Amino acid sequence: METTLDGRSIRGERTRLATRQRIVDESRRVLRSGTLLDLTVQGLAQETGLSRVTIYQHFPTIQDILSVLSSETIGSIFAHLPEVAPTERSYLEEFVSRMLDLFISDSHLVRNLVLATVLGDSVSGLFKGDMEALLVDLLGQLDPEIRPVDSDPVLSARVMSTYFRGALYGWAAGFIDDKAFATEVRRASTLGVSSRRSST
Repeated sequence: METTLDGRSIRGERTRLATRQRIVDESRRVLRSGTLLDLTVQGLAQETGLSRVTIYQHFPTIQDILSVLSSETIGSIFAHLPEVAPTERSYLEEFVSRMLDLFISDSHLVRNLVLATVLGDSVSGLFKGDMEALLVDLLGQLDPEIRPVDSDPVLSARVMSTYFRGALYGWAAGFIDDKAFATEVRRASTLGVSSRRSST
């Protein structure tokens, strides 16, 4: 009897996870071709063949779905960190390049997730204050002479993340294209380096 219950529990969990993944996959598909307004429980139910009740059981709100998609995106960045020592200047450049590759390769989806951050506060992590803490940690490992902006890692991180968020939100809203976004983000990671080197 116990084996039967374990087997049923395992099958039930697999089914639950598969259903949840169907909802996430369909949500991703919608956001890759449409807008945040196109992502509705009614639309998801129609496209997945699931009931609205089932979708609500897995995700009480659309914001919950957006949060999962955002976490996956941010997780992808950290799953592919540069293989260079964090104390090297090239680490920051490589990190920025990998992040840009990810963002631009799925541009429409990421833009929608960024807009969800601004509009619904559904996304945390890299798009919010955690990015500044990450940069403080990263910049603190660099030699003060090669830190962007300033030798103080806290000030550097604040300026860089502010500049980055400005470019990110402008890109998400469609004010700048992918190429301009990449240029601005790379600029954010090198702010002040050449001017401080020439002044020494």
